[in-house]
Amino acid sequence: MDNTKEEIVNYLSKKKFITLATSTLNGKPLTHTVAYINKGPTLYFSTSSQSRKVKNICKNPNVAYSIYDETEYLEDIKFIQMEGMATLVSDKEESGEVLKMLYQKFPSMPDMGSDPDNVIIKISPKICYFSNYVRRFGKRDKVEF
Repeated sequence: MDNTKEEIVNYLSKKKFITLATSTLNGKPLTHTVAYINKGPTLYFSTSSQSRKVKNICKNPNVAYSIYDETEYLEDIKFIQMEGMATLVSDKEESGEVLKMLYQKFPSMPDMGSDPDNVIIKISPKICYFSNYVRRFGKRDKVEF
């Protein structure tokens, strides 16, 4: 893995939430705040199978998300803009592993109760725009996965 891809994976590993963009059933954009875990550049999250994001993903699996460092100074900005493909995880072993990782990252999550209606969503990356203004102001790197 090249240095920029490694930097992206490290950045994803340190964060907890993304702003996920899906397309509504009538084609309008919609964003969702999502708690996630990552395995390399691939993201996973759990949500209700009845949620709007799942309905949107089932109709159009193309998604995008962003993550950024909150800062008061423009020159300190660091962010990811990722385009990817979202799918429902059907493999029980993979789902179980993801749930364990979610519980480790978010200790209060098991206390919320396990809803049998929840599903695991996997976001496989396609194209990432990564920017670190501390390193290079006003520029971003395009990385394909």
